[in-house]
Amino acid sequence: MKIVYRMGTLLAMSVVLAMSAPVLPAEAARTAAPPRKVTTVVSLTFDDGDATHPSVARMLERRGMRGTFYVNTGAIGHTGKLTRGQVIALARAGHEVGGHTLTHVRLDELTRDEQRGQICDDRRTLVRWGLRPATLAYPFGAVDADAKAVARGCGYDAARTVGGLRRWGCLGCPAGETPRPKDRYGIRTPGSVREDTSLRQLKQQVLNAEKGGGGLLPLVFHRVCDACGVYSVPPKVMNEFLDWLAARGTRGTVVKTLEEAVGARYRPLPPE
Repeated sequence: MKIVYRMGTLLAMSVVLAMSAPVLPAEAARTAAPPRKVTTVVSLTFDDGDATHPSVARMLERRGMRGTFYVNTGAIGHTGKLTRGQVIALARAGHEVGGHTLTHVRLDELTRDEQRGQICDDRRTLVRWGLRPATLAYPFGAVDADAKAVARGCGYDAARTVGGLRRWGCLGCPAGETPRPKDRYGIRTPGSVREDTSLRQLKQQVLNAEKGGGGLLPLVFHRVCDACGVYSVPPKVMNEFLDWLAARGTRGTVVKTLEEAVGARYRPLPPE
């Protein structure tokens, strides 16, 4: 009996020692959960430097998200628009601030010299304010080959248009951009969000991208307020969408600024 007792004691001690022994790196690698694979990157972009944008920025920040805000420097400080201080505050809070031309014009209706004035002078103003704009959004999504060349020449590293990706009116369009868009100066979107865009439709755009293999999905918003125009979205819908979007992280869907999503870098201004 004594022998059995001692053998049992030794067995119990060996079990305790095995449980308390440190896990070797190779063992940790085998037991650790596999890293989450990011398949879809959503960029939330907001055009026109609207006065409602600081409130939506706070919505994003509460969820650990950051957005991309495209401003027309010629309108900054006007009624219904951001002030210069608010633009700078957005950047300091970690949001991307990009160019949107001086006065929100259709670039494809301008000469190349006029395009250069709208794009380059707008970017120079942002830089003079201490910002480092790396991406541009074409107003109305109106762009031609000249505008793309001018955007590049003005120092932008990427530019976003409007349209070209799948939505309820373009079922045959691709669901998302490739992670590194083939046309860096013509990054596509599903089209602008409008007052009649439902929460279900916003979710469906993300689901389309996820089911289509992921990639980049830039979404285009303008005003965030109740019943304030065709290109607007109610705060309630925005909040519910952001809550839903935050939960998609478990499925590998994340939110990034457009600059971060495409790896855009700040480039120096061209000579005047």
